[in-house]
Order: sequence, then structure tokens, then C-alpha cells
Amino acid sequence: MHQRFLLLVCVSALGSCTAFTARPISAEASAAGFDARRLTAPELRAALQKEGVPLRSQWSLSQLAAAARHLNPDLAVLRAKAQTACAAFQTAGERPNPVLSLKPGYNSTKAKGVSPWILEPALDFTIETGGKRGARMAAAAAKTRMALLEAAAGEWKVRSDIRRALLAMHAADATRGQYRGQESAQAEAARLLESQLRDGAASPQDVAAARIPLNQTRLSMHDTDMQAAKARGQLAAAVGVPVAAFGGIRFDFSEVTRLPGAPAGGAARRHVLTHRPDILAALADYAASEDLVRLEVAKQYPDIKLGPGYQLDQGDNKWSLGIGFELPIFNQHKGAIAEAEAKREEAAARFLAVQAKALAEIDVALAVYRAARAKADAAGALLMDVQAQTKAAESMKAAGELSLVDVSQRRVEQSAADLARQQARLQALEAVGALEDALQTPASQWK
Repeated sequence: MHQRFLLLVCVSALGSCTAFTARPISAEASAAGFDARRLTAPELRAALQKEGVPLRSQWSLSQLAAAARHLNPDLAVLRAKAQTACAAFQTAGERPNPVLSLKPGYNSTKAKGVSPWILEPALDFTIETGGKRGARMAAAAAKTRMALLEAAAGEWKVRSDIRRALLAMHAADATRGQYRGQESAQAEAARLLESQLRDGAASPQDVAAARIPLNQTRLSMHDTDMQAAKARGQLAAAVGVPVAAFGGIRFDFSEVTRLPGAPAGGAARRHVLTHRPDILAALADYAASEDLVRLEVAKQYPDIKLGPGYQLDQGDNKWSLGIGFELPIFNQHKGAIAEAEAKREEAAARFLAVQAKALAEIDVALAVYRAARAKADAAGALLMDVQAQTKAAESMKAAGELSLVDVSQRRVEQSAADLARQQARLQALEAVGALEDALQTPASQWK
């Protein structure tokens, strides 16, 4: 009877095991799959529709960030880490399995008519004491929260990279348009001076002085082409697609070209302390270290080992009950407790460092954004003054008081002022992005 019982225990234990499933990876196949990624793929569009993401003809910052959640490989790594943490929580909650041991024996000096075999199966059960399992599960739960918050912080970083790349693409297009207008005004001024040179009314130095800024503007236009190409590549990397995936795609820059009002400093700091994922992740890390201290303290209390046994000794049935526990003679677990407490102090210091960095980022980002807004407003006022001067010069030219060369020079100055206003506005938009990163909240949700 007892033999059938032992056989049943062994079969049940083996039958509940998980079989290994191989999942080989091919570098060639994965590279081909990456190259085939497209924003127009039906499975991606279906996933975005399921999430409630509006699908429009032009891809905005929000749409690209939503697509990146499915395509960006770094986010896939963070999600895998979160899944690992969830599995670790399951492991932390498991109770120790009993241990079955068999000690068969043989009596070579047996008495006649008595079975020489001695069969001694035993089961060892571990009873955890001191709340070890609860502390272990609490630490694993905190680590899971930390992994999920790190994934959220990773999503924000990807969104920030997408915003930065979109703004760089918009800046390259807008700046090239400004350079094109400046080039036209400078070319007209140079043409008029060359005409005056032929008539003897201007010197070669005057013409050369006009052509130098014209050539510099043309070189700057090539720089904007390189900036646009670089930004396009950075956008593709942030979304998680090849650059070829942007073929035929149009972009909506409205979300990255707004200049909202700055949030109040006090409200911004409170928001950061309660919502920023990296701060919350550092808090979760500290909570995990606290639970690990509790676990190490609980390990001072030895677990109880229960070992009920049975022995078939040459036909005699013998039952026993063993009780065992660790004797804290050589150490009282002080080293492990000290190490856990040191790690808790390390986690506390790390949290304070993350918090201080976030608060400093808020203060700097707010100050820079306010200054950038003021600069953009001043550049706009300067442009209005220059436009008024250009209009006055055109009126004076019509009255015969100024030459066409003088009017052309006013237009060059107006083009330069327009470019300066554009650059100041782009700096303010970059400051919006830095403030969004400090808050880790879109500008549309600022209060």
C-alpha cells in the first residue's frame, strides 16, 4: 500500500512539470522583419484603434508615441523586465516543497523467515516562521511596481525623443523657408549693386560685401537639409521603424509648435513629487529595500523542519516524527541584516538624489521657458519695427527720396529680423519640451 502511495506522489510531481519550449532567434529574420515595418501596417492600425488612438492622414506626436509603444525595441525590453518582476512575485509567494527521501537497506545477517529488506521513506516539511513569506512577497511587489514605473518613464523618454525629432524637422523646414526669403532679398541687393558697378556708381568692394552674406545664406540652407535628414532618422529610431517607413507619410506638427502659458512653480513642484515616474520608481525601490530588511530580520527566527517518517524494518512497521531547526550558534544573521540595512540607506540616498534632480530640473526649465518666451516676444516686436521701417522706405522710394538699393537693404534687414524671430520662437518651443520633460506631462495637461 505504502509503495503505491510513494509511486503516486512521484508520478504526480513529475506530471505537473512544465515542458521546455525552444524559441530560437534568427538575426537575419529579425532584421528582415524590422525592415518590413510600416506605419500603415493593418495590425498596427488595428492595435491603435483598439486603444482609441485617432487615425488621421497626418501623423501627430500623440499618434507616433502610441505607435512607438508597439514598435520601439527599448520599450519592449522594459516591458520584458516588468514581466520578469511579475514572475518573481509569483516565485516569492511559493511555499517550500516537501522533500521525499528513500533509504532502502538490506540486512545480510537476517534471521530465517524474516525479510532482509529495510525500506525507510521520509517526508521533510519546512514551516516558515517570522513572516518571511509575507516580507518576501511585499519586496517582490515593490520591485514589480518599480519595474512598471520604469517602463512608464521609458515611454515618456521615447515620447520626448519623438517630440524633439518632430520639432527638429519642423525647425529645418521653417528655417529653410526663412533662408529662402533672405536669399531672395540678398540676391536682389547684390544684383542692384552689380548693376550700379557697371554704371560706375558702386565699387567692387560693395558688391563683394553683398555677395558674402548671400553665399553664407546658401550654405546655411544646405545645413538645414542635413538637419532635416538627421531629424528624420532620429524620429524613425524613436518610433522603432526604418526611415523607409516614412515614405508617403505626412506629419502634423501642431502639438510641437504651441507656446502655452507656464505653469505655476508651486503646482509644478507638487505635480512632480506625486506623478513623475522616476521619483515614484525610486520610492518603490526604497519600499522594496525596507521589506528586504524585514525579511532578513525575520530570518533570525529559524524555520521548523517537520519530518514524519515510516520504516519497514524486516517486516516490522515503525513510525517516527522528526523536528529540526537551525541553531544560531556561529552567527545570528547579523551580517545579512547589516547588508540589507546598508542597501536601504543606499535606496534612500538614491531617492533623495532623484527627487532633488527633478526639483532642480523644474526650477531651471521654468526659468528658461519664461526667458525664452520673453525673447520670442522681443524678437516679434523687433520684426514689427523693421517691417515698419521697410514700409516707410518703400514710401520714400515712391516719393523719390530713397534709391532702390536702400529699399533692398531694408528688405534684407527685415528678412534677417524675421529669421531671428523664427529662431527665438524655436528656442521657446525647445524650452517647452524641456519643461514637459521636467514635469513628464504634456503641455496640454499643464495647470
